Amino acid sequence: MKLWTIHSMEVWKILKQQGYYHGVDGLINKLGLRIEAYNWMKNQLALKTGIEKDYYPVWAWVKRPDLRTSGHLSKGEKGILIEFEIDENDVLTSDFELWHYVLNYWYLPSSMEEGDNFKNELKNKGLSIYKQKPLPEPYHTKVVQSWQKIFDLDWFAKGIADKREDKLMQAVFWELKLEQVKKVKEFIAR
Repeated sequence: MKLWTIHSMEVWKILKQQGYYHGVDGLINKLGLRIEAYNWMKNQLALKTGIEKDYYPVWAWVKRPDLRTSGHLSKGEKGILIEFEIDENDVLTSDFELWHYVLNYWYLPSSMEEGDNFKNELKNKGLSIYKQKPLPEPYHTKVVQSWQKIFDLDWFAKGIADKREDKLMQAVFWELKLEQVKKVKEFIAR
């Protein structure tokens, strides 16, 4: 399976020196990212591969990203786009747009109607997914279980999930090895 990953020049240096690179716990915390979401994705990768690691996975794109757009790295930062090949059994792919439901601790409904019903049920109980994180049971479990839809790349729901051909797909895997690298491209982030 061909994938692309974007990193700082520091990561490229580590990959060349060590011959491998994996996610760094401190980086997730340093960036102030929602650690619960990243822990959840880490656990999902462990379930898929049957392998647990004490570090975070590496993130990649299923389609080559456009380096002319912003958001890949901090503006002006020198980076590297790495094209590589990896066994698809070692990769967990998901819908990038739907990943935001996990990041924001939102319920991912199967339909707009179901989403409205869930919000109304919470409201009737005096709860708010925007004010209480995590929600009390059984609502927390319902929210977390709803996230499994991000892995169904064929799932489509009008107003919620795009059709497969329109999805922006991401991937996670445990480790990038230097021998997997096929091409590299340096760039300056916009």
